[in-house]
Amino acid sequence: RSLLGQYPDTMLARMASDTWQSDPESCLFVERNGGRFQYVLDYMRDGEVTLPAAGAVTKESLLKELTYFGFINVDPSRIKMVFS
Repeated sequence: RSLLGQYPDTMLARMASDTWQSDPESCLFVERNGGRFQYVLDYMRDGEVTLPAAGAVTKESLLKELTYFGFINVDPSRIKMVFS
């Protein structure tokens, strides 16, 4: 939960907060696209994301996902595509 603490105003942090979770060891279920969610976590950890150009996740879809989770003012230049 320390990673979530770095982004206290996001939906993810609120879902894990004491307001919504009485047991801090309980699991959270996030009903979203798992393929994109891994990149949301990468963004949270690193402040930037590199997407494979041939992958199913596009820059636009990741920006929508970040917006859904409450990340505001995401700089699109922090999401890069790698062409191999």
